[in-house]
Amino acid sequence: MEFKEININDKNLIAGYLRKYNPKASEMNFTNLFIWRLYYGFRFTEIDGLLCIVSMAGNKAPYALMPVGDINEDNFSAAVYALKEYFNKKLDKPLVFRMVEEDSLKFFTQIPDFEGEIVYDRDSSDYLYLASDLISLKGKKLHAKRNHINRFKREHEYEYVKLDSTLLDECARIMDEWCERRICDCGRGVYCEKIANKELLNNFEKLDCRGALIKVDGRFEAYTVGEELNGNTAVIHIEKANSEIQGLYTFINQQFCEREWGHMEYINREEDLGVDNLRKAKLSYNPLSLVNKYSIFMS
Repeated sequence: MEFKEININDKNLIAGYLRKYNPKASEMNFTNLFIWRLYYGFRFTEIDGLLCIVSMAGNKAPYALMPVGDINEDNFSAAVYALKEYFNKKLDKPLVFRMVEEDSLKFFTQIPDFEGEIVYDRDSSDYLYLASDLISLKGKKLHAKRNHINRFKREHEYEYVKLDSTLLDECARIMDEWCERRICDCGRGVYCEKIANKELLNNFEKLDCRGALIKVDGRFEAYTVGEELNGNTAVIHIEKANSEIQGLYTFINQQFCEREWGHMEYINREEDLGVDNLRKAKLSYNPLSLVNKYSIFMS
């Protein structure tokens, strides 16, 4: 079994398998796999008509993602047992699946002689919102969000601008400034969100993403990028803004959803990674539900 590193030329192949699977989890998306491929050491192979992706970063324990494609009982079992043999014999490691959607657990438990521990992974579970809620911000629970936007509009001149190739440098500058305010580790050789986001910007024209910037008082101060995750859900990959401008994050979120994703039913705003401030921020938008994810430790 040979695994190949992911590159931009694999987009059509990988995206084709993912469309057949119809993912709900944000990881099961070519853009996310591509921009984080170096950090997680993502590699892929095809087993019995299914796409199998593994993470083999040198400093982390290896794991596999959910095999995807046209799944049936036979090919899924074959893929899982082939991965198990590879992990056990080639890597001398137990097979672990991570970021498995709750709806997909049945594929594992239906495997003949399945033995494994299934563990809920709250920190990796995505936040799912009704697109209409993020656009209208109606109701008592979102009253503060409406106030943030109204204050922003009162205090600033602003313009919503769709992202195209001529504005990618502005996005990179906003990302750099965001990172500088947080004293990121990128400059010390640590792979971080900044590098992943610049991978997206550098390949923006080759990916199926939409983006937007907000110009505030004559200067671009925020940008965001997202794309369709499945037929009724958009996923937001990036949202970066000058946090010193009150209400800017709320404004770009609402505007991007209204102008680009109003035809979608749901918005996936990814996980919180167990970070307290990030969890609080995502919960403050009153999510409809979580896209629950699980780890499966194969015996």
